[in-house]
Formats: sequence, structure tokens, C-alpha cells
Amino acid sequence: IYFLEYLNHRIKVFDSAGTYLRSFGSYGGGCNQMSFPRQFQIFNDEIYIVNNGFSRISKLSLTGQCITSNFTSYTSPISIAVNDNYIFVGHTNDVISKYATANLAQTGFQYMSNVRYAPGMSFNSAGNRLIVASWHTNKIAEYTVSGNNLTYVNGTDGGSLSSANGKFNRAIDAVYDSSGNIYATDYYNHRIQKFNSSLVYQAKYGSYSKNSPFYYPWGIGIDSSDNIFVGDFRNHSIRKFNTSLALTASF
Repeated sequence: IYFLEYLNHRIKVFDSAGTYLRSFGSYGGGCNQMSFPRQFQIFNDEIYIVNNGFSRISKLSLTGQCITSNFTSYTSPISIAVNDNYIFVGHTNDVISKYATANLAQTGFQYMSNVRYAPGMSFNSAGNRLIVASWHTNKIAEYTVSGNNLTYVNGTDGGSLSSANGKFNRAIDAVYDSSGNIYATDYYNHRIQKFNSSLVYQAKYGSYSKNSPFYYPWGIGIDSSDNIFVGDFRNHSIRKFNTSLALTASF
């Protein structure tokens, strides 16, 4: 398990039982350094990470060694998603910039009319759909992927801040499971929510309480066995769930 520490500018590594193994990373603008990193992806056993403070994307080994890096075309990169051919990077100015997975060369950019500030995004297992958390519009938005082009297809009912089922009080990250279901962190509601592949609400875990057990859940990831891992920001913890949103471990 690779766990990103935003304020310590590093990644910590645990085994599958939650036992600490090692850490790597330090503050800075170098290839294998970090400055308030918001999101990373592991793809084909390589780490892709955005350096928010120095506007850089880097490809690292699983032990944190630099493979290659490139500066982003826009400032303040905050989110990243990777498939076989392309890397998509979200920025604070509602732009997604695009890069080649092989060498991080820029391939274009795209303004996101249905997203305003995208702190988290992920591909499905086929790499042909992208789910994006939209902080300012309180929704998650889905796009089809063709080459390096994104086309909006669906989204949850965003708008005003809400704690109702299927609504968000600041969506911050989202992932797919192997069946195409979608799980998203709902930051100020201190919960995660589950949607089916048509973005219809299915279930939730947590409530508007700082002891739910979440206290501002942030990043969310899923492994090849559909175990769901959530970074619990202010509790300094990791929560593990199954696809029924039953809590199975905390560490």
C-alpha cells in the first residue's frame, strides 16, 4: 500500500497487512521531490505524481527513484490519471493538460466545462472512461476517453452544498471498481459514497460528524481485488473497505 503524505511531502509504503515498510520523498522541486503533492497513480509498477508547488509531473520507480520528469504547461497541478498512452493532469484553473505516458511529452490540453477545480480523478480498468471530482460544483463527472480526447457523458446532480444521498459537500476524489461502480470521497460530509456505472447513488459510509470515523476523507484508491483504501486526512489514518462499504481495517 502506497500512501501519500501531503504535509510531509513523501510517500509511505506498507505491506498488505498494514505494517510499515519504508518512506521516500522530501520537499523540493526535483524529479523525486514533492511540494504539497495532492495525488499520484501507480501504473505498470511505476509511480506518476504531480508536484503542486513546482508544477512538475514525475515518473518514479516503486522505491522512489527518478525515471523521468517534465514541467506542466499550467501551474498548480493537483490531480493525475494514467492509462497505456496518456497522462491527464488536472489544474486549479479548470484545465486538464495531457502528456505521453512513455516520456511525459506534452500532447495538448482541454478546458473542462463541467468541472471546476478537479482535486482527484481516475481511469476505469479499461482506460476508456475517466471519473473526475469537481470541488466547486459539488459533483463527480464522467468522460469517455478516445486517444487524448475527453468527452463528457454524465455527472451527479451538483450545485449547492448538500448532505443528501448522492449529493456532495465538496467532492475530492473518485475511483472505479472492476465492475464499473464508482466510489467518491465527500470531504465536508466526512463520508464516502458509492454509485453504479450510470452514476446512480447506491450507498454511503460515514456521516456529518468528525467521528464517523472519517475526519475529512481525502484520497481514495482501489486494488486489483476491489479493496478500497481511503486517506483520512485529519485522523492521520488509512481506512480499508470492501465494495459493500463495510469497514475491514484501519491503520
